[in-house]
Amino acid sequence: MNRNFAFAFFVCLAVANQAASAAQETPKDAASAYQIVENMRGEALAKLRSGEVSDADFAIAMGKIDAVLQYLQTPLMRDLANGDKFLRARRFNTLLEIARLHAQRGGAANIEKALTHLERAHQDVMAPPLKRMLTSESAFASLQNEPRFKALLQNLDATDRLWNVPSISTPYKEKLSVEERVAGLSLFWAEARQNFVHFDKVPTLVWDQLYLDTLKQVMAAETTRDYYDVLMKFAPQLRDGHTNIYPPNELSQQFFARPPLATALVDGKVIVTRADSLSLSRRIAIGDEIYAIDGQNAIQYAEAKIAPYVSSSTPQDRTMRTYTYQLLSGDVAKPVALTIRDAQGKERIETVSRAPITDAGDVVRRERFGFSVTPEGVAVISIDHFESDAGVKALEKALPDILKAKGLVIDLRRNGGGSTNFGLAILSYLTSTPIPGSASFIRSETALDRARGQANVSWLDISSNRPYTVKREQIFSGPVAVLTSAQTFSAAEDFLVSYRLLKRGITVGAATGGSTGQPLFIKLPGGGSGRICVKRDRFPDGSEFVGAGITPDIEVKPSVGDVRAGRDVELARAVSALLAKG
Repeated sequence: MNRNFAFAFFVCLAVANQAASAAQETPKDAASAYQIVENMRGEALAKLRSGEVSDADFAIAMGKIDAVLQYLQTPLMRDLANGDKFLRARRFNTLLEIARLHAQRGGAANIEKALTHLERAHQDVMAPPLKRMLTSESAFASLQNEPRFKALLQNLDATDRLWNVPSISTPYKEKLSVEERVAGLSLFWAEARQNFVHFDKVPTLVWDQLYLDTLKQVMAAETTRDYYDVLMKFAPQLRDGHTNIYPPNELSQQFFARPPLATALVDGKVIVTRADSLSLSRRIAIGDEIYAIDGQNAIQYAEAKIAPYVSSSTPQDRTMRTYTYQLLSGDVAKPVALTIRDAQGKERIETVSRAPITDAGDVVRRERFGFSVTPEGVAVISIDHFESDAGVKALEKALPDILKAKGLVIDLRRNGGGSTNFGLAILSYLTSTPIPGSASFIRSETALDRARGQANVSWLDISSNRPYTVKREQIFSGPVAVLTSAQTFSAAEDFLVSYRLLKRGITVGAATGGSTGQPLFIKLPGGGSGRICVKRDRFPDGSEFVGAGITPDIEVKPSVGDVRAGRDVELARAVSALLAKG
């Protein structure tokens, strides 16, 4: 038996044995299928990771990895992969792994195989970031001068241009050409038409007609500021909190500068709820009513000049954004005149600057992750965002005190979201069971469907089949309450979905903002950007909370009197409810 024939014999035998072994294990779901594939890959690579490898051992290892590819192509595995992004990525990653190993091995035959597997990976997923890996990893150095490799890189560049639209996403300048303006509007309109997941929540909207009407306005816009003023009123017509337009950084202070005051609509009145400047707090008190803005009734001002720019999913989200986040926003160069009514009904006018505070000593600094224990022995922690692991660290720091408490209140009333995983990490300190999540969907209709006369919108379930399962040494098992408001949004609502599915405790306060999902970001002319919600989430039983909000178990509505007296009625109600359970 000659040497080459021996290699082929051993490889074929290894492939047959490996495929047969895989076939004996029938996965029950995508998670178990993923684990089978990982075990197969681990076994195949074990020999290669041990150091110097003979040609015979290398050929056998390659045969085993090829068996992984064959297994991933079986009908069952392909079906499971359609609903699981992690399993779906295994074929692409395995092809890259084979290509890397052949390229490292070197020699004409191995280089040919490396190129073939790279081309197959590219056929599976046309991924522009792949170029950075291929040109930076030393493993692929042997391919750099190969014509097939250069052609692959060129193809990746073309794919990158398809989505990053460098010809449209031009840098900032004071005036854009009419072609740029039309292209930017058209890009946002087309991306939303193809990918936006909540058209059913705006059933009377005629998206194409709105585009045509707005087209006239962007063509007439003389400056880049005028252009973005139009776009920022176009996106809110989709009525979604994760779908909006951002102006260029150069214009942000003309649109979004605001004085260091927080406001809210309470009992039908615009009420000051916070002052972040010491000097301003001496002029305007918490609980003061803002009766008029620049001489116009505050409610009328808000509805006429603020609401058209508000991208929101629910009435409570719209109210919060109009009267809290955006009400006093405007041009940094233009102070705002506020007609103030104090608690005795006396009126006065305060002219307030929108410019940033320059005196550090004038800034009122507030703790974003406050922790305390009430006199009754209930622990209270506020988690104001899930943008980082700061909230998780704050809970871990407070855990010794929490474990001794009679109950726990988690305050999410000002949590605008971030990453769902940080919320799940916090929940993992409240339960030892796997933590479920929302059901998630994307649009799955294709141009081929439309070509065949199927002009419908269909959905692909992309829900994770893997509950969050981080194990903690210490778990708080006492009663829990979560405080919510219309500012509880996005990933904070994902937290609440899991919290409710766990039946871990009660919620107190007001309905949440009612918007979560995954926004697609697109670059626009002049340095601005837009985002479009492309993932739809709901409770696993089909109940919708996007467009509605998550209603609390105990609804509490503060009054103007509560604000003026500094009473936290939501917290007080939550504490009493927890003590009643104890």
